[in-house]
Amino acid sequence: TSIMTDAPLIPGKNLLLSAIIAAKNGMDLVEALKAVTINPAESIGIGDRVGSIEPGKDGDLAIFSGHPLKVKSVVEKVLINGEIVYRR
Repeated sequence: TSIMTDAPLIPGKNLLLSAIIAAKNGMDLVEALKAVTINPAESIGIGDRVGSIEPGKDGDLAIFSGHPLKVKSVVEKVLINGEIVYRR
């Protein structure tokens, strides 16, 4: 299962919110997170490069104060190309 936002109709910035809504409606938290990360990457054939945190993969990283799909979690840091571009 993959979750998408149908951008530009629904902006990509709402992707995480879509996963939160899926989890609130019964989807397992881990499966909801996979639905916006590794599952879509594998669906389009780029799971070997992106979609999960593994050595050798491309990607940017957001570090949260708690589980990313918990509403009270906040972004603590954002890394792009290995450089911190945001720190709370």
